[in-house]
Amino acid sequence: MIKFFRNIRRTLLNEGKTNKYIKYAIGEIVLVVIGILIALQINNWNENRKTTNKTQKYYHGILSELKVTANAIEDFQIYLDSTIQKNKKILQIINSKNQDSLLLLEHLLGEIALANGLPVNLSLPITDEFINQDLQSQIKNDSLRRSFWRFIYARKFINSVGKYSENQYATSIEPYYIKHINYSQIAITKYKKGLVKGGPNTDYKALGASLEFWNIASLKLESYTAEKEVLDNFISRINTLIKIIESELKQDSHD
Repeated sequence: MIKFFRNIRRTLLNEGKTNKYIKYAIGEIVLVVIGILIALQINNWNENRKTTNKTQKYYHGILSELKVTANAIEDFQIYLDSTIQKNKKILQIINSKNQDSLLLLEHLLGEIALANGLPVNLSLPITDEFINQDLQSQIKNDSLRRSFWRFIYARKFINSVGKYSENQYATSIEPYYIKHINYSQIAITKYKKGLVKGGPNTDYKALGASLEFWNIASLKLESYTAEKEVLDNFISRINTLIKIIESELKQDSHD
């Protein structure tokens, strides 16, 4: 093909048709440039298609993880609501100053002894892989990109609150329980099975008059309430992200 075009140019020069030669040469250059541009366009299209396919695979995996996580958190929220009510009941019993009612604390104190309510380490390997590559920054859909970042920040906040709750247990709740409460008597059912019954009884009268215990129960209630608010926000972020990803996948399927 190159030899063919060279022969045409040589013939035009030999015949003295310089103007035609120049026009032909320019036309040939234009054709070459157009060919290069078309090749680049095809290459870009192929690369974009590969990127789109890769992103879609991530989206499907992320959707699956988010839906499982959302269901787990919603189940946990039911448990957390119950725990908050039990914590309030403890404070109400102490505040009533009714000696007979203090014995009811035995069935409630185990809730305060829980180290942490929030699921600090959420298992989202596909989502983490996507985020660790900073792929969320490359998302063209503004709503989806913002939703990813809000999800990331909400998740970090969950970890922060969860770690605070763990620290609260280690520094104030457990030390108090060790000194003043027979844990084998008040542990929640799933932990009580492996314990040995017996030991000195808890002095519930002293417990009811203890300002330290009142503050421990109050601060734990505050922690549980904060956890509930954080979870409500996080589940909202998850559901929004799910909705936008599903919309994005639907849009891509029509393109």
